[in-house]
Amino acid sequence: MSYSRKARALRVCLHVYPDGRRCRAWAVWGDPRQLCMAHGGRYHTGPQARARGASERTHAVPCTCPAYAWPHRPGGGLCRWPDPPLWRCTTPPSTHKPGHLRPPRCLTRMGIHTVQQAMRRGLC
Repeated sequence: MSYSRKARALRVCLHVYPDGRRCRAWAVWGDPRQLCMAHGGRYHTGPQARARGASERTHAVPCTCPAYAWPHRPGGGLCRWPDPPLWRCTTPPSTHKPGHLRPPRCLTRMGIHTVQQAMRRGLC
């Protein structure tokens, strides 16, 4: 994802080190002081538990600009967050091509790389 200058100014950490250097990390989404994890005091301090189950996804607030007909990641694809988009995606929400779904890994090992191929062989 490539941010515009305006978006980069809204996302970069505002911490300044004592020698005058700026922090180069991204600020945490929704942080009122616009600081990164380390400078906002959100770094890990206790013992870490082993990660089990589903990992935690992004904390980015979905963008609802008219670039896409569904909520999407800010600044990705046609979205030029925080600026308005130049183009709109005409694909309606909740649609996809069935041939683009990825089949289970056991089928790809058998040489079946699309759901359509699996249907033709009677495996799905």
